[in-house]
Amino acid sequence: MSFTNTTSFTPRDNHVLHVLGVERISKESQDELSLDDQEALLKQYIKQNYDGPIDFISIKSQGSGEYLDRSELFEIESLIESRNLDVVICEDLGRICRRRRAYDLCELCEDYGTRLIALNDKVDTSQDGWQDSAFLSTWHHERSNRDTSDRIRRSLRNRFINGGIIQTLVFGYIKPDGTKTDQDVYKDPEAEAIYEHWFTMLENGASYSDVADWLNREKIPLGPGSRSDKWSCKMVRRVTYNPILKGERVRNKKKSKRVNRTGRRKSENSPPEEILRRNCPHLAFIAPDRYDRLIMLLDTRNKKYCRKGKNGKDTRKNVSKKRTRFPGQMVECGICGHKYVFGGHGQKDHLMCDGARGHSCWNGVTIDGPLATEKILSAILTEIEQLPDFDQKFLANVQNEARRLDQDLVKKQSQLESEIQRQEQVIENLLNYIRSGNSSERVSQDLSRVETELKENQLKLSSIKDKPHSTVEIPDIFELKELARTNLLHLDQESWEFRILMKRLIPKIVVFPYQLCDGGKIVLRAQFRLFIAGLLENSSTRDTLQKPLERVLTVDLFDSPQRNAYREVVVEMRQANAGDNNQTVKEIAESLGITDTAVQYAMALQRQMDSLGITDPYIPITEPPGTGKLIRHKHPRYQFNPLPHAGEI
Repeated sequence: MSFTNTTSFTPRDNHVLHVLGVERISKESQDELSLDDQEALLKQYIKQNYDGPIDFISIKSQGSGEYLDRSELFEIESLIESRNLDVVICEDLGRICRRRRAYDLCELCEDYGTRLIALNDKVDTSQDGWQDSAFLSTWHHERSNRDTSDRIRRSLRNRFINGGIIQTLVFGYIKPDGTKTDQDVYKDPEAEAIYEHWFTMLENGASYSDVADWLNREKIPLGPGSRSDKWSCKMVRRVTYNPILKGERVRNKKKSKRVNRTGRRKSENSPPEEILRRNCPHLAFIAPDRYDRLIMLLDTRNKKYCRKGKNGKDTRKNVSKKRTRFPGQMVECGICGHKYVFGGHGQKDHLMCDGARGHSCWNGVTIDGPLATEKILSAILTEIEQLPDFDQKFLANVQNEARRLDQDLVKKQSQLESEIQRQEQVIENLLNYIRSGNSSERVSQDLSRVETELKENQLKLSSIKDKPHSTVEIPDIFELKELARTNLLHLDQESWEFRILMKRLIPKIVVFPYQLCDGGKIVLRAQFRLFIAGLLENSSTRDTLQKPLERVLTVDLFDSPQRNAYREVVVEMRQANAGDNNQTVKEIAESLGITDTAVQYAMALQRQMDSLGITDPYIPITEPPGTGKLIRHKHPRYQFNPLPHAGEI
């Protein structure tokens, strides 16, 4: 240990030196005992330089130091900002994190009066000039990583050019054990006829789904790397577009790019000059000219299904699929439990059940997105405007709810503390087993699992301790209504901010199919829990008012047909003019501005309701319809596969 301490330690409280040791390994393949070795080194250093009582805690983790969004890093920063630590010590700054964030952490320690020591980097924030050592170490770590990455990339590119890097192949190729180059790979003779029929089907206008159905009927096996047991539309397309079928291997179509904010990497298309191609005629199932013609044909045929974008640019490029407008990612099918997704039946503003799209649900009814937003928003505002003043009974219920939440938090805290104590004992027992010279993959897996669960419970416990108790500021009812009007009416309904707010108010929307009792189009009704307290920013007040201000709403996501829209008015007019002054159908139609036929249909609908003894003209559809357009259950691929929570709101 070449780095020596020249400045004595001074505890904040003049009694106990509070020390945080940071230990980290990068990969699962690394020996977890290395974490204990790091901890022993750090403890030894502290004991050699301080004779008084020491409170030493450790944060051990497994993961890349490049990742700047790790929970352990946030925990370290939180402990520093608590001003309870005297020293943060590590083997080198890279054990905490990489790049500029490591230097920032040193400055954070200096701001909060906490001393940071990185032994191998010779960094000690109590000494003058520590900035130079910290800067050089972060620069060195970054340069070393970049040099290593460039060296690996250069080697792999050269090996591919010489026929190496034979990874998982698609269906139809045989890769003998010990294969080093593509010259050792050969085609499966039985796959020749299959690919010939496959490409002929596509040339004759068949869809990828048609090809997948044929492959499954013929029980054609999948490729060696497949995790599925059946051919799918996506899989057929992926294999079709693999140029190895025409005898051309391709590498580097994608490359990873670091997201500097988080340190994680995302995949993106490589520029054309970085893509490597290698000719392998002996691996061709399809003649190159024929293959290129088919790919051009498929691109032209399917071009109309692609996003048009704006000014030639894809507006959804590099945008997460979860970052969508309301009500995307929030609607569930009440029949199967799968999410509703945009693009229902080729309409970009309509949503349909993802289960129905995959032939695992019969509910093929779509939602008009803009209309559904309008209906749901109107129902929410109406419900909030109808809220009565907060009377004494309501306030008493709120205080009872606050006390109940406090009791639940105390109980949860006690349970977590007991569980953390148990998990720490389990970890210690497992470590003693390993230290005694025993080795077991099962024990290593158990140790990793228990450590992960321990960290999760520690974060939960920290969150509970940070929550305020008992005192709740209840907003005025008029203030709450004004808050709803301001937020819901002035935000753009297509914006991400509007969707976030709606997610707080209604976490989940469940839709069920309905139909008028006299037949007609199948439509959807939504049911959801409205948490009006979601409008509030204060988390304590929001949690306390969540139950008292919870409502369950049912909203029609459609415009009612004319016969039902005028039904009640027509019935009232007929009953009001019963007897000698009874108005004729023609007179009622003229006064309402509709046709005689519309009045007759409305009256017929009411008679049907009376005969059935119902007050709601819409009846739920619980079985697949026998006729009409929505008969996905009759497709050969259909297999009803509901999720366990289907229908729950």
